[in-house]
Formats: sequence, structure tokens, C-alpha cells
Amino acid sequence: MLSKIRASIGNNTLLKIGSINAVSVILQILGGLITSKLIAIYLGERGMALLGYLRNFITSAQAAGNLGLSNGIVKYVATGDEKSHLLSKLLSTVVIVSLVATLIVSSVLYVGATYFNTQVFGERTQYIYVFKLLAIALPFITLNGILLAVINGQSAYKKVVNIQIFSNLLGLAIAVLSIVYYGVQGALFALVISPAVILVITLIALGKQGDVLRSILWSNFDTAALLKLGSYTLMALFSMIVLPLVYIAIRKEIGDGAGYWDAMTRISSYYVKFVATLMTLYILPQLAKASTDASFRKEIFGFYKTVLPLFGVGLVVIFLLRHFIIGLVFTEDFIPMTHLFKWQLLGDFFKVASIVIGYQIIATNNLKLFLITEIISLGVIYCSGIYLVRKFGYEGASMGHCFSYFIHLLVLLFIFRKPLFGKIIAASE
Repeated sequence: MLSKIRASIGNNTLLKIGSINAVSVILQILGGLITSKLIAIYLGERGMALLGYLRNFITSAQAAGNLGLSNGIVKYVATGDEKSHLLSKLLSTVVIVSLVATLIVSSVLYVGATYFNTQVFGERTQYIYVFKLLAIALPFITLNGILLAVINGQSAYKKVVNIQIFSNLLGLAIAVLSIVYYGVQGALFALVISPAVILVITLIALGKQGDVLRSILWSNFDTAALLKLGSYTLMALFSMIVLPLVYIAIRKEIGDGAGYWDAMTRISSYYVKFVATLMTLYILPQLAKASTDASFRKEIFGFYKTVLPLFGVGLVVIFLLRHFIIGLVFTEDFIPMTHLFKWQLLGDFFKVASIVIGYQIIATNNLKLFLITEIISLGVIYCSGIYLVRKFGYEGASMGHCFSYFIHLLVLLFIFRKPLFGKIIAASE
């Protein structure tokens, strides 16, 4: 029986990558659980809140620094540009633009550290040095993201997963030591410095592929390459600006019960991470290569037949173990969030089913279609979230999550109805 299962996994690339990726994701989840417990024990609720604020801020700073170009790198490397002089121009352009943008963001962070400290942590909390440290670390974080995108575009799945595994272990070690010995300040330090230190692991993992770094030259800067990637920047910036504002509005509408919703989304991030990283590792590069409706359909339904059912079974298990999970990750004070699980889990199922189709929009660099679907999606999230919160309290936020991704899935199925369900005419030889 076990031999048949191994053979089945070995013959299916998606499952094979998923099994390899599972090790990395499990380590991420275990690391998250360990650090969450340590934060609760050593730092308390206030420390947890401070880290949450800084984590969101770092995400925005990273997005502003790399300008959303990572997906563009994956697409053009995956489609074969790595075999030509175009890769040198592409990478040189991306690195130059990203580093210039990062240096601008870093300069603003360093000079305005006092202002950002007040906006993120409040006037009573003084962690100005954290923002100055982030300003110094940001260029290294950006370069690491670019190199990972190159490796991912080359479909070097094992190498990407190995980088993730060692990065998780290193990040966990830094976090544990920093929290135990230096408390809140150590935790903030670890959150900023860990992503930058990971660059060392990525450079080591590059190995012979490190030659790609020598092709990055100022003389290779190409405006045409920048224009090819410009739409990826607009996609990333749109999501980076609008989506947080929508969730902030919903969180303000919830009021006192927002903590339960935040806790639910934290649990959701743990299990969704597995599928999300799998899609980044495999689906996006494969869709970038898919030049026909038949190949697109094959990738989508291959995912639906293999990964999605397993994900669904996992969601059922999580629902049955919801009380145990709350006690493990949080405390008994969070028991009221149990009735959020059904809406969140069902919504996450719709989310994963829709995202895998939506990746085709990114893979094909279709800015117009991206903006249309995002505006519809964000509009539904906002309207349904606000309405349902007013009607059902904080539970309405999870209900809105479920409803919005159900609508998002229907919209994408309608848009891609022909390549997914229409008759495919074989290409003439």
C-alpha cells in the first residue's frame, strides 16, 4: 500500500513538490507556534500587539521596495528568457530599479523613524531604532527576494524548499534567543533582522547559478524590460494600498471583537501557507509556460484533482479539532472564536480554488483583467464585511470572508469559462 502511494506521488509532479514543500511548511507552522507561545509567556498581549503592528509595516515596506517585480521575474525566467541575453537585461533592470526604490524607502524610513514610530506604535512607545534598523536591512531583504524569484522561475523546487527550511530554522533560532534574553526589544530586532540574514543562505544555495549575479550590470539597464514588468508593479501597488485599507475599515467596524477575528486569520495563515507556497513554487511558473487553453486546463484541473481534495480534508480535520487548536495556539479566553471556524474554513476553500485560477492573470501579465477582478473582489469584501458585521457582530467578518471568496470564484470561473469548460480544438501539425 505504501509503495503504491509513493509511486503515485513520484509520478505526479504537483504531489511530489507538495510532499517536498510540506517539510518546509510544517517547520514554518511549528516555528510560528513556538514563537507565539514564547511571546505570550515573555511579552504578553502588549508584546504580541507590537509585533503584529511591526510585521504589517515590514510587509508594506518590502512591497514598496521590490515594487511587486518578483512575479514578473518568475514569469520571464520560466518562459525561457534565462537561456538568452534577455535575462541579463531583465535582471539588471529589476535589480537597479528595485534597489533604487528600496534606497528611497530606506532613506525615508531612516529620516522619518520618529514619525513612523509614532504612527505604528503610538506616542508612548519609543522604538525609533527599530525603523532605522529596518532601513539598513531593507536592501538586503529586497535582493534576497529577487534571487529567490530567479531560482523559482528556473523551477528549482528542491533548492527553493531547502532555502525555506534553513531560513525557518535560522529565523526560529534568532527569534527564540532574542525573545528569551532581550524581551520585547529582542523580538522586534529578530523580526527585522531575520529576513535580511536569510540572504546569506540564498547566496550559498545559488551555488553555480551564482554566475547570474555577474550578469547584473548598470550597462544592461533596459527601458523596454522595465516596461514589460511595469504592470506587475501596478498590480502589487494596487493590492498593497487598497487591501489593507479595506481590512482596517472592517476591523474598525468590529470594535472590541476584532481580536477574535485576528486570531482566526492567524490560524488560517498557518494552513493556507502550504497551498500558497505550493502555488508559488509550481503553479505560477507552469502557468507562465502554458501557451494553450489545453495546457492551462490541465494545470488547473490537475490541481483540483490532487491538492484541493487533500486541502478540503485538512479543513474538515481542523474544524473537528478547533477547540484543541485554540487551546494550543492561544488560551481558553479565545473560546468564543470557535463559531468563526466554519465560515473561515469554507471561505479559505473558496479562496484557494479561486486563487489558482487567478494566478493565470498574473502569469499572463493581464493588468486590465487584474484590476477588474480585484475591484470586484475588494468591493464585495468591503460591502459584505461591513454589512454582516453590523448585523452579526465580529462573526460577520468571517461570514463576509466566506461570501466574498465564493463570489470571487464564480467571477473567475465565468471569465475563464471557455479555456476551462469550452471545446478545445487541437492545433494543426
